[in-house]
Amino acid sequence: MDGLVLGIDLRNNYSEVSCCRENMVIDSVGTDNDSHGLIPTVICKKKGEDSWYIGEEAYRLALFGGGTMVDQLLKLSAKNGFATIEGVRYEAGELLKIYISSLLSLAKARFGSDEIRCLMFTVAEMNAAFMDYLVDVSEELGIPRDRVHIQSHCESFVSYVVRQQPEIWANTASLFDLTDEGLTYYEMRVIRGRKPHIAEAVRQPLEESFSLDVMDTPQGKRLADSIMTTCAGKLFGKKVISSVFLTGKGFLTWDWAESFKRVVCAKRRCYTGQQLFSGGAAYAAFDISKNRPSYPFICICEGRIACTVTLNALLDGRTEQVVLALAGTNWYEARSNVDLIVDDMDEIVLSASSVGSPLPQKFTIPLGQLPARPNRTTRIGLSLVFSSEKDFTVRVIDKGFGDLFPASNTVIRRDFYLMG
Repeated sequence: MDGLVLGIDLRNNYSEVSCCRENMVIDSVGTDNDSHGLIPTVICKKKGEDSWYIGEEAYRLALFGGGTMVDQLLKLSAKNGFATIEGVRYEAGELLKIYISSLLSLAKARFGSDEIRCLMFTVAEMNAAFMDYLVDVSEELGIPRDRVHIQSHCESFVSYVVRQQPEIWANTASLFDLTDEGLTYYEMRVIRGRKPHIAEAVRQPLEESFSLDVMDTPQGKRLADSIMTTCAGKLFGKKVISSVFLTGKGFLTWDWAESFKRVVCAKRRCYTGQQLFSGGAAYAAFDISKNRPSYPFICICEGRIACTVTLNALLDGRTEQVVLALAGTNWYEARSNVDLIVDDMDEIVLSASSVGSPLPQKFTIPLGQLPARPNRTTRIGLSLVFSSEKDFTVRVIDKGFGDLFPASNTVIRRDFYLMG
């Protein structure tokens, strides 16, 4: 299939767009004026015209009085805010849609293609309502729902790192993300000894974060260097760190971080650069477009389910385990539907087995609300859907049994939480 394979890192202050080519090379997408592919998440409407600008061009137009600019688009959308421009009220979601459309237009112009083969958004935190919005907006912009996917920054970090040389992630790989919004630390390790291997990653926002404005002065640079050096010392401890990645606006240069540099570069590989999250998203999108597994591992991280959820059912006289959700699956895309015949039972029991844990959790769904019928004359539909890595909902609906026992459409709903 032809078309572009894109990863878009959406942030409140700036965003990034990457394209994965057929040779697995990641290319950055940006405007002529946006530094290092960092496109400020701002939008500006030109006065008296239905023309919209984003990024540095939006800043420039607003600076010279040529239009009205709106920033903080993600925060504004999260609180269902709005902006009034030239007497017209624009919902935040509408403005963000124009911004996303402009990002896609940049990519299409850059690579000379109007077709999107696969699009992967990556966000710091996976919020179900916001993710639904991104999928709906993409559909409105002409991208079919099955070509749009969303993953966390944590998973994009994994996506990026595992496509580097194996020695880079032989032990622990770490990442410092320093932006206007704060300092965040990521850590990934591959757990061997079972097949498939497990890639486990965590995200840790750090309280020691600081405003990038402090680095405008020599004293501020020394303070930032001291903070970063202390953080690295605490986080690394006695761990065997194979590699360290540094990304975010704070690391466009790091001549201010001499002490920190000595710590992170001591007997390990160190890399600085942008496009890490959007590049990781583009890698994952490429794998999806080729219909192959994203990793040679089970990936356990923010945005992925840590448990396999099953139920036991009788099939051809044998008890079979029916998998409803598989460990390592993106929770937003983890959903299942099965039809069952009730056979001398008054409850359904689900099991959730964590990776590496021998003791499963048990979840019970009583069936007492269903109409009373003779045995094996009640067909039910069971659906399972996740609302986070830990929370999932099961719905059971009575579908009756043909003309003899019409469906009552009675619905039983249970919400569950995965421990651990």
